[in-house]
Amino acid sequence: MAAPPGVGPATLRFAAAAAWQAVRGRYVEHFPRVLEFLQSLRAAAPGLVRYRHHERVCMGLKAKSVLLPIQ
Repeated sequence: MAAPPGVGPATLRFAAAAAWQAVRGRYVEHFPRVLEFLQSLRAAAPGLVRYRHHERVCMGLKAKSVLLPIQ
């Protein structure tokens, strides 16, 4: 699977940092975007994170998005 033009390691690091800031700051409105990022990362690099850990993080984000109010 080839990366789109203009997408490199710096872009991936920037996206990961933005996702981490959304989770760390509990910006619930951005949790669906973080989940989408995690799913695409899992599809691009399946061996990066163990399946169980990936699913637990995704389930936790989904639960938080339901329980925490949007500010």
